[in-house]
Amino acid sequence: MTRILASTAALSLFAALAVAEETPSDPKQAELDGVISGVETKYKDVDALTARFVQTTKSSVFGDEKQAGELKVKRPSMMRWTFEGDGGKEFVTDGSTMWIYTKADNQVLKYEDVSSMKSQADSLLQSLDKLNELFEVKVVDDGDEAIHTLALSPREGEAQFKSLQLVLDQQYVIQGVTMTDAFDNVTELAFTEVNLGAELADGTFSFTVPEGAQLVDAGGL
Repeated sequence: MTRILASTAALSLFAALAVAEETPSDPKQAELDGVISGVETKYKDVDALTARFVQTTKSSVFGDEKQAGELKVKRPSMMRWTFEGDGGKEFVTDGSTMWIYTKADNQVLKYEDVSSMKSQADSLLQSLDKLNELFEVKVVDDGDEAIHTLALSPREGEAQFKSLQLVLDQQYVIQGVTMTDAFDNVTELAFTEVNLGAELADGTFSFTVPEGAQLVDAGGL
């Protein structure tokens, strides 16, 4: 009987240890795993999104600049950024060609190699369902319980930035992205009116060169 009780106790201890190994003992890791899972689940079935944005650029050389506009994104690689105002620009790609239209200069730059023009922020918006696969993720404790702030670094390839932060609300809807580049220039994107159920036709991402605008094949520069 003593041997049976001892064996039973040993098995119970082994089972308890096994459960302990499966359960993250670090609350921070448990929080991170929960946020990553929440984000990926939120965006796995999102094929398109639209949002209003305010972009603030801070540079020690060129000073600060703030612009507002509208963003439209559709997987796998279509985007349209429309910046408002007299100095507004349009960045449009159908997945194969990138068009950059500057109203003030009445000029259009055409890039056939889209991959060379995509920013890390662009890639992030397209890939929120693969957050853990593409990025090393850390939770930033900023004291604001109403949002999730995540620090990201790419798992593969050379980073285009010194730091990249993603901000989401409690329902994992994207609120902002902040990127610091190699020259310490900071670009902040704040999103509002985010629609994760947008229906966008592929034609939304076609571009027609405005009449009279100068067309420059940037691939030949």
